[in-house]
Parts: sequence; structure tokens; C-alpha cells
Amino acid sequence: MAPVSELSAALQGIGIAVPARGKLVVVNIPSFELVALEDGKPVLRSRVVVGRPSTPTPELSTAIWAVTFNPSWTPTPAMVRWEGARHMPPGPQNPLGRILFELDNDQLIFLHDTNDRRYFERAVRAFSHGCVRVEKARAMAAWALGLTEAEIDRSIARGGTHREPLAEIIPVMLVYRTRFPNDDGRLVDYPDVYRQQSAAAIAAIERTSGECLGPL
Repeated sequence: MAPVSELSAALQGIGIAVPARGKLVVVNIPSFELVALEDGKPVLRSRVVVGRPSTPTPELSTAIWAVTFNPSWTPTPAMVRWEGARHMPPGPQNPLGRILFELDNDQLIFLHDTNDRRYFERAVRAFSHGCVRVEKARAMAAWALGLTEAEIDRSIARGGTHREPLAEIIPVMLVYRTRFPNDDGRLVDYPDVYRQQSAAAIAAIERTSGECLGPL
């Protein structure tokens, strides 16, 4: 991964401030990836699955405050109504997988593991209902809790749903940047998966047209 100075400068250049001390998680929606940093240095990079254009993952500043092992899954009323989804107990078929990162927000947005890993192999990974599926959930849980992956596996193997609060919360930024640094710290262009730039351009034209027309 890129040296701290290169990655920090690249992130700073696109409006993401990386603290010199402490942990930070950045999820970039258009590049379908997560970067975990500690003391300004990248320590983990993972592919993610984000929300579909019809159920987009929002831009959000939040924090991880706990990790839940073997979570159960309760669908939203809309998912029950339109998709026939049902409550799923903990286990290998649970859509949240074995690990849920509890985020401090009121939009029911979480980072989590998954029982269906095939989407991680796709170039475009916008398939969720809005939450973020993390390919390297075990490694991220180990880093967040200051444990080894073997200890994470033992926590899962205990069975039952149980929650481990973090010693210190980890800030999380869900961002929408169509230019985002790669492993070398070089900015790379990504598709405007939610067509936000197109919508912004249209709105700008409409505002300009309105100003030119004057009062009617």
C-alpha cells in the first residue's frame, strides 16, 4: 500500500481528512471499496458491495462502536411487503453473515459480513439494500477489536448472538468520490454509479437558466 504521506495527501486532495493518530474507516461508494487506516497509514483494503441505485448507500459520517457476532436479520417492512423477506436467525444462511459492525446512525446503515460472497468478484458491486457488505469482515473485526483473526473465529464458534463493544469508537466515512486513490496513492476515475454528477450538472444548468430568464 502507499506510504502514509502519499495516501494522506491523495485523500486530503479529495476532501477526506485523515487524522495523524487513531483509526479511521473510509468506504468509497463508486469504487466499491473500504480502506482502514491507523495513525495515518493504510492497514486494510477490502472490496465491498454497496446499495443498488434504487436503494443507494448514503454518504454518511458515523462510527463503529461495537462488533456483533452471529447476528440475526430482520427485514424492513418494505422488504417484507415487496420481496417476501423473512426474519433470519443466526447461522450460515443469514444475509448479515457472521459479523455485524454496529454504526452510530439513524438510517439503519451498517457494515457487515455476508453469506453470499459471489458479488465480490464482480467489477460493479451495487447490489444491496443500502448497507455495506465487507469482503474482509473477519480481518476488519480483528483490527477493530485489537484481536487476531483466530480469536475472531473463536468468537464466532461460540455460537449465539453476542456483542463486543470497542475500547474506542472508530470514525467511519461513507463517501461518494468518482476519483479515489489506488494502492499506490494515484487518483483513479470510477463510474458515477448513482449518476450523481449527471444530476448535479442538470440542476446547475436549470439554476443558470432560471437566473438568465429573470422574473416571469
